[in-house]
Amino acid sequence: MKKIYFLMLFVFLSAVTSAQELLNFTGYDGAAASVVATTATINDEITIRFEDSDIINNFYTENQTFIHMYLGLETSNGSFQAVPGDFNDLSWQPVLNLTDGDASSPSNTYEITFTPGQLFPSLENETILGINFLFQNQFGGGGNNQTVDLFIDLVDATLNNSTLSINDSNKLNVQTSYNGGKLEISGINTTSNIAIYNLLGRQVVDLKNVSINGTFSKYLDLPKNNIYIVKISSPAFSKTFKIVAK
Repeated sequence: MKKIYFLMLFVFLSAVTSAQELLNFTGYDGAAASVVATTATINDEITIRFEDSDIINNFYTENQTFIHMYLGLETSNGSFQAVPGDFNDLSWQPVLNLTDGDASSPSNTYEITFTPGQLFPSLENETILGINFLFQNQFGGGGNNQTVDLFIDLVDATLNNSTLSINDSNKLNVQTSYNGGKLEISGINTTSNIAIYNLLGRQVVDLKNVSINGTFSKYLDLPKNNIYIVKISSPAFSKTFKIVAK
């Protein structure tokens, strides 16, 4: 009987130690905020949950089914170190998806689970103190299209090489295009979900569990003279692209 109890205790402790930490930013009203992690380091998978209480004035998320996260790391050299890409380039920025099912009325809640350290190979072996970031919508930031700066105070730790090599798919050169009514995607070798949204945040295409072996193409009847956001996601990565239906 004791062996069974010890086995159950081991399974329970293993589940606790392997579970990612949830970091909540609730009731955003335009003010800066920070959250202190109790166990998570830059090498750990974390879940960030963000609640926009107003959805129009402080940060415009009305009808937005996802938002983007622009981020850098806090080190002894300062904040927003080693930002992986340009502010206006949404393709590299982690995507938080709507979780409350209704983007048209307040509040709107978004969530992502990922390992932030995988985005920062240039800071390998450096001590990481925290994550500096802000959220922006698909319209490219500025004014109420973005939040103020936010911060996660991580448990101080060195960024490990093993963290950077967890998901090589994050380093893939994923590309997409839309010409002559055909959507083409390249640089992926995994089963993915493909969703397309118009600029009102309304989903117009939803393709689930698409097997992609290097390339994928599909003819889509998208209304012309419109801009769309293509989101490609799998358990290992998530990227968004802008396309124009001419």
